[in-house]
Amino acid sequence: MSLRPLSDASAGEWLSSADPALGPIGFDAYVRVLHPWTDTEDGQDRIEGHLPEDLLAALVDVLARHTETPDDCFHALWDGYGDLLGGEAVGFLSFAAGPAAWPGRVFTKPKPPTPPPPAFAPEVMDGPRLTVAGREHLLFTGPVADAGQWGAATYGHGIPRDLNSPNLLWPADHAWCVATDIDTRWTGVGGPAALADDLLGDQRLEVVRTRYESGGHR
Repeated sequence: MSLRPLSDASAGEWLSSADPALGPIGFDAYVRVLHPWTDTEDGQDRIEGHLPEDLLAALVDVLARHTETPDDCFHALWDGYGDLLGGEAVGFLSFAAGPAAWPGRVFTKPKPPTPPPPAFAPEVMDGPRLTVAGREHLLFTGPVADAGQWGAATYGHGIPRDLNSPNLLWPADHAWCVATDIDTRWTGVGGPAALADDLLGDQRLEVVRTRYESGGHR
């Protein structure tokens, strides 16, 4: 299922002073879920600002066991990602993967491709934002198990729009908070000690303990 966009961002007001890399202060324990390695021009480095689908699924599987409201969660997506936009800025993606020209029209000037639409309807793209550490986010609601299922429009020609993992994620009972800052190579999780212990013991994830004052921007 897809998440449902919210027209009211007040559910995230408790995060207004949160660290974008670790969430709010006050939880019993904090850990870092390390992002996987990827090849770069300089060798290898961890993926920055995004938790891949398989690791996100493993994370939310554990998170669901540590909240009384697993079906009532909030998912925030930074509004600065280029993939959210439509128009000429991303038009080449649909053009490059579009159907081949008919042989009879090979020597005619091709019709310019229709630019893809924005990822979401105008009322979502122009709607209220959740501001955390000076960054604005679109806010959605839905089960923790649906994290990353934004319900975005495709680019066209069947090309899915591959949006980022949630930058902020928390349940209605505020039992924990997950933060993936756009500039960090890990995802911060704050919550009860039992949640930290479960994450540290999960073989699907590479997890280390951390302290709030050693967050991504300190």
